[in-house]
Amino acid sequence: MGAVPAAMIGDQDAARWPYQSHLELGAISSAVPSARLHARLVLWEWGLPADKAEAAELVVSELVTNALEHGSAGIPATVRIWLSSDGGSIAINVWDASPRPPVPKDTSADADSGRGLMIVAAVSTDWGWAAADPGKVVWAVIDEKEGQLD
Repeated sequence: MGAVPAAMIGDQDAARWPYQSHLELGAISSAVPSARLHARLVLWEWGLPADKAEAAELVVSELVTNALEHGSAGIPATVRIWLSSDGGSIAINVWDASPRPPVPKDTSADADSGRGLMIVAAVSTDWGWAAADPGKVVWAVIDEKEGQLD
């Protein structure tokens, strides 16, 4: 995992990331399809290629699912999503209330779950996380040359 991307929350570099969107959702199961639809529509509005938008939708879906499963720390909370783009690359940031770092699992081929971060790593150019007060942000970047789903 590399350094936190320039599109990390709080970055005001509008010259680098002129396209930005933010969405806050309740930490409930319907947040996943809502976040995915939001990503699809925003990336379409920004004119990004369909294959890159599909990759970003998948990353958003996996990160929001993880935030719901591991991020509420047992309290009612929200999940926050930031999308940023320079017209080619996409930065995705997902915040949740838990300070616990995301941990990729070593899952067997027949496991029903646990592949979310492996999928994020496979589809993204880079990903990582950063502590936030409170909680954490898990981020992923899909560069202009990446994000092709096979």
